[in-house]
Amino acid sequence: MDISDFETLALAQVHPKYTDKKKVGSGQARGYFVSSGIWVRLRAIQSDTSHLLYALADAIIITASDAESYFGIDPLLADGVANLIGLNTLYSAGEVTEAQRDYFLSMSVTITCPFANKTEQDFQIAKGTIQRMSVTVEKGFCTITTLEDTPAHEPQIYRRVTFSNGDHLDVRVAGFTTVQKAGVYRVQCPSDPDMYVDDAYRVLS
Repeated sequence: MDISDFETLALAQVHPKYTDKKKVGSGQARGYFVSSGIWVRLRAIQSDTSHLLYALADAIIITASDAESYFGIDPLLADGVANLIGLNTLYSAGEVTEAQRDYFLSMSVTITCPFANKTEQDFQIAKGTIQRMSVTVEKGFCTITTLEDTPAHEPQIYRRVTFSNGDHLDVRVAGFTTVQKAGVYRVQCPSDPDMYVDDAYRVLS
């Protein structure tokens, strides 16, 4: 999804994105095995070379102990097929529960919020609803005054091109950096006519 697909910035910021890596890192796996009690059972099996699951437990412990390794669980790849069979074998033998098996598989999924750091300005530009205020250029500088504090954002400056049919196009020519505290801000920019600046928070004067 794109940020413009959301009704509000708040909804966009908390929207989760799920990415399945199809692998679980060795350290992550070992941590889970230990905390869930699986590690103790694997060690017990490994200590008995006559156990039917000895080779499987031994391989899992070796992989989980290798900081550079991982457990691939992609069913389309050979290592994934082997690991999935091994996991289901442990489940069938009663060495792991269904919940433990399913949780291990879920560990390959990472959850991020791709729009968490987007600002109201980013949101309004994406939605096409950004308000822009006319601004003049004096001696090569554009000056704005913000009347209130706002979240940190970067208002951009545009030259407005108006066509014979009345349509207009805003072409970015410069921009401010880190506008946040109420006050006066200046930035160097071209001395073009019909200049506008983003006013996402409606605080410019």
